[in-house]
Amino acid sequence: MSLKKWQGARWASVLLVLALSACGPVKFSAPSNDDVGTDGKTPDPVPTPGATLRDVHYNNTVQASDNKLDIILVIDDSNSMLPDNRKLAANLSAFITKLQSSNIDWQMCATVTRALPVTATDSAWGASIYWQKNATASTSLGMVLKKSSNVDLNAVFAHTIEYIGAGYKNSDDERAIKAAYHHVYNGDYHYNPNNGCYRADAGIAYIIISDEDERSIGGDASQQVYAGELKALENEDKPQVFVDYVRSTFGATQRFTVNSIIVKPGDSSCKASQDAGGAKSHYGFKYAELSQLTGGGIGSICDSDYSTNLNLFIDKIKDSLSSVPLECTPVGTVNVTITPSIGTVESRVEGQSIVFSTAVPAGRTIDITYKCADDSRSPSSVGGKVTPLKEEGFLSRMLSFFRNLF
Repeated sequence: MSLKKWQGARWASVLLVLALSACGPVKFSAPSNDDVGTDGKTPDPVPTPGATLRDVHYNNTVQASDNKLDIILVIDDSNSMLPDNRKLAANLSAFITKLQSSNIDWQMCATVTRALPVTATDSAWGASIYWQKNATASTSLGMVLKKSSNVDLNAVFAHTIEYIGAGYKNSDDERAIKAAYHHVYNGDYHYNPNNGCYRADAGIAYIIISDEDERSIGGDASQQVYAGELKALENEDKPQVFVDYVRSTFGATQRFTVNSIIVKPGDSSCKASQDAGGAKSHYGFKYAELSQLTGGGIGSICDSDYSTNLNLFIDKIKDSLSSVPLECTPVGTVNVTITPSIGTVESRVEGQSIVFSTAVPAGRTIDITYKCADDSRSPSSVGGKVTPLKEEGFLSRMLSFFRNLF
């Protein structure tokens, strides 16, 4: 099985107004004067030179279960990260409370940005962490924290961050995207057993926290500080490959965002503050790229607490639950029909999704036609399933749940 390439002409996030009729075709238009040409018409995005355009048709009836959300934390456990991870833990309970007040049926899993050793010679990427309810390590809470869990969330988040710890061997080669990629593999609900972190009818929100980029410097030699720090990005480290893989695994209509708490690209004061601790930090270019590509939020790791970041993520998550994923950033006119009508609704393109200002109620059918730029280049993502990784132990923290390939 090969993975489909989801390529757009641009990543622009444009505010659009959608006037919905009872069951007629509707066109997007841009309200900003900056987007209007000299003839008074909204100019169409220009496709990549030499590329052909293909027609894309989306049709789907909104289901009542569209308030389900699977949250995946991807935590950098390198030596410098424990104070920042504690700030994240301190604000997660309020974050969850706000999700619950929005009637969102959530569950949460966590993994780290490195491969976890399972034997003297083997390591496993994307393994889920056991949630902890007190200072004594236990497996009793399992690896999937649910809305229905009758626990003290503040205590669980605080003890789990301490349980994860920081500064392990090889933790300085941070690879949050690769870890998330393998976490998807391990959670593919089309196979059993799986990690239980993904539900077939749920949206997904990833939250990455790291003070560096993928493989520390995102494969960019200009960001190198230490000798040997430059490491080539593999396919599983690349933002577009991850987007492709999620959609090939869970379906083209899967709603998901990747949110990141990072040293924002260009924020030199934040970088200097992080560097003052001794170890050098790096701008999170690749994590920011992935967040932009999926319509997720980007927060600063230097904030005194992460409540503002998490509030932003809530807004992005709500958007994702009232959005339609696209195969690309559309080129030209987008035609939409919602049957029956729900009146006039604002909408915008974010990454590769159309986001509605209000959720389309269950039972309504959304029909969208648009064009994608296409070319003859092969997909950027790797084909087929990755080789499954066995998991046996890791200081008694993990459960043997990874499936074997046939």
